[in-house]
Amino acid sequence: MKLVPLSVLFTLALGGCSYLPELPLLGEASAPPEPTLADLQPLPVEVAEAPVPQRSLRELETAYRDVLAATRDPAVQLKVRRRLADLDMMATESESLDESTDTADYGDVIASYQALLHEYPEVAGSDQLLYQMARAHDLGGRGDEAVALMTQLSQQHPDSEHRAEAEFRKGEAYFSAARYAAAADSYQRVVRSESGGEYYTNSLYMLGWSYFKQERNEQAIEVFTTTLDTLMPADNRLEALARGDREIASDCLRVLAVMFDYRGGSDAIAATYAALGERGYQPLIYAALGELYLQQERYQDSARTYAGFIAANPTSPMAHNFQGKVIAVYQAAGFPQQVIEAKRDYVTAYSVAGPYWMAAEESARDNIRPLLAQYIDELARHYHSLAQSGEGGESRQQYLLAADYYGLYVSSFPDDARVPDMLFLLAESREAAGEYRLAISAYQEMAYLYAEHPQAPEAAYAAIIAHGNLASTLPDDQLAMIDSQLSFARVFPRDPRAPKVLGSAATALLDSALNERAALAAAELVAWQPAPAADVLLPAWLVLGHAEFARSHYLSAENAYQGALALLPEHDARREETLENLAASIYRQGEMAAAAGEHEQAAIHFARVMDAAPTSGIRLNAQYDAASNYLLAGEYVKGNALLVDFRRRYPEHALTAGIGARLVENYELTGQWRNAAEELDGITATSDDAAVQREALYLAADYYQRAGNEDLAIERYRHYAHTWKTPLAPRMEAMLILADLYAQRAEPRKRDYWLNALADAHDTGGEEQDERSLYLAASSSSELADGYYTQYLDIQLTDPLPQSLRRKRQALDLTVNAYERVNAYGVQAFGTRATYRLGDVYQKLSEELLASPRPVGLDALALEQYEILLEEQAWPFEEKAVAIHEANARRAWDGLFDPWIDQSFTALAELMPARWGKREQALTMSGEIR
Repeated sequence: MKLVPLSVLFTLALGGCSYLPELPLLGEASAPPEPTLADLQPLPVEVAEAPVPQRSLRELETAYRDVLAATRDPAVQLKVRRRLADLDMMATESESLDESTDTADYGDVIASYQALLHEYPEVAGSDQLLYQMARAHDLGGRGDEAVALMTQLSQQHPDSEHRAEAEFRKGEAYFSAARYAAAADSYQRVVRSESGGEYYTNSLYMLGWSYFKQERNEQAIEVFTTTLDTLMPADNRLEALARGDREIASDCLRVLAVMFDYRGGSDAIAATYAALGERGYQPLIYAALGELYLQQERYQDSARTYAGFIAANPTSPMAHNFQGKVIAVYQAAGFPQQVIEAKRDYVTAYSVAGPYWMAAEESARDNIRPLLAQYIDELARHYHSLAQSGEGGESRQQYLLAADYYGLYVSSFPDDARVPDMLFLLAESREAAGEYRLAISAYQEMAYLYAEHPQAPEAAYAAIIAHGNLASTLPDDQLAMIDSQLSFARVFPRDPRAPKVLGSAATALLDSALNERAALAAAELVAWQPAPAADVLLPAWLVLGHAEFARSHYLSAENAYQGALALLPEHDARREETLENLAASIYRQGEMAAAAGEHEQAAIHFARVMDAAPTSGIRLNAQYDAASNYLLAGEYVKGNALLVDFRRRYPEHALTAGIGARLVENYELTGQWRNAAEELDGITATSDDAAVQREALYLAADYYQRAGNEDLAIERYRHYAHTWKTPLAPRMEAMLILADLYAQRAEPRKRDYWLNALADAHDTGGEEQDERSLYLAASSSSELADGYYTQYLDIQLTDPLPQSLRRKRQALDLTVNAYERVNAYGVQAFGTRATYRLGDVYQKLSEELLASPRPVGLDALALEQYEILLEEQAWPFEEKAVAIHEANARRAWDGLFDPWIDQSFTALAELMPARWGKREQALTMSGEIR
């Protein structure tokens, strides 16, 4: 059965009094402020409800009265009368509730119980009759009588099952009468009783109130704590309790809050339970105290209470809720700065991956997570806004704080849909604070991890701008900016800024000598669709050309420069330079082909330079190299034509000086002797080098001769022989050729001139004389002597003899002198001939003298004397002839023999047959034995 405290009944009867304010459970919203602490009253205690009978109580009562009238058995009558008293009690109680009367009339009920006690004072169960009668007095509003009966029951029946209730009812009566010490004694007896049963908790609870009313707060705290120990479930969740127990427990928490307020607040809680022992439900006490302060608008005290719990219990699973209450208090108070600080504390203490979070259960994390996300976001935006407004004068520091919170949001909730936005704001904050590298990293993370986000292109572009703001000259930073630009263009190709950004990256790659990457980027840009504007496309073509040229990809470079030229206006200052680059790229193709031995292909490339860039500075070299490679490829006509044109175009160029010699060589190879000779004439006329002039003149004479132009050949040889005295050898060869040419032209005088010049040249040659010059001198002298010899032979001795003999002698002297000159050179091939001819000359003169015509009219004596005179004249010549032939013949003894020596032997045989005319005879002997 449920128990109703007498105090409650009295209170209801008087119109009611105020109760201790209702406090929400931990985490619930705060209730409006309640009356002051002076009005505190204990919580009403419920009474167990009687079962509802199926028949009305009065009907049952009538039935029992009929039974009583019908029976004469004393024992049965006692039972029926007791039952009738109980039914009357129940009916009266029920009627009083239904009729809502202030005080029901329990007089008949009391009279019935009094009669039974009077008539049966020792009857078993009299304690029950006393109990019921006390209840009737209590319900009827006669509390003193009820207390007296309960006291009687306790004294007379100490072992009664109703003793605990009796003490409890006494305690309530005393409490209602403000006799708190007496009430405490009664409640204490129930608590200490072994039969306290269902009254134990209520008594314990009311004992606490009794102490509280006596201001015995220390005892009250201990009792209320014990009450909570009794009631609270293992998980300390009030909502898990039955309604009545939950109300008592909540009331204990409220009154404890009041007492701890008296004792100093949250510090008192910590100190008390450090002494009493820690309780799992302590967070509820702190919460009750904090809520009490909040209802009293003592905001700082409320916040300090919650913070006190956190300080004392930093690892408690409830700590994060208390920090949330701190925030709520400051919000309710309208303290914005404290709200920010409290949120910062929350984020710091309970952040993801922090020690608290790591130790928390998943259910706690589920509670923390949304608040953490909310507070981080609010803090980030708060500091971001503060920095942008310039308030506080610490904009950079505020930007950094904002960035830290944006970053914390991203790292804490990586799968959150707002992460891309947070990354963007993080990057903006870092950039505004001047932390460009960190800003770049955040921009790029947002852009490329969340490329589908509408703001991703802006983030990617902002990263590029931040790279520019970094203004670093470090190679790594430069390359990072380039990579950022390339990523932007390739990930966001539809962005209208992409082509220009890609072009900038290509240019930067080229400037960094990263030619392969520059070429790839530029090639990507020139292939872009739709085609970019000319101011973007033109630089891309140029970068592609420069990069490919640097990589020795000259054909690709050529095509790129052609692409650039197609976009360049005629009078654009860049056009000339681009033409030069085009020419160079073609020229290098020629160089590569030449190095590979592909001379014809090389020549074609070089010749293309002339067509593609006729005004370029490299055209000159290209033409010369084209000619050279055509010649190496055997294309002499093309090569020579280019050389001739080169000489015409660039007469003062250094290379022009060597063209004549090259043409000569080419004409030699093709047998174009006249052309070669004419080139040599040019060299002779223009060269400042005497040696070159001399050699060119000599070769020109030779090539004119080969071309069949004897006149020009003679003229060039003659000029050479007269002009170049040294070196001796070529001069003598030139004079020899002149002698031969004049011989062929039947001009003996001119021939003899050059033969004589040959000998003279050797004779005066000094140290330049050699075997060749000696031979040529001997040979030419021999030919000259032969001429004299022929002339000598042609002079006949005629009558008158003295005149013809004089001419003959003159011819003889010339011939002898000539052959003696030949002999003086000591060349065998010509010396034996000269010796023989000398002997022959004298022999012929001797013979011709003897055979000369005799004067007409001489007598015999005179004729005889004349002949003797002739013999005397002829004999010395014959002797001289013999001596000369003998000298020639004696050469045979030295091992020399040739036809001229042989002829000397023949002449000697004729002149001195006895000595030189003998013939060897062969002697035949027989070897046969007879």
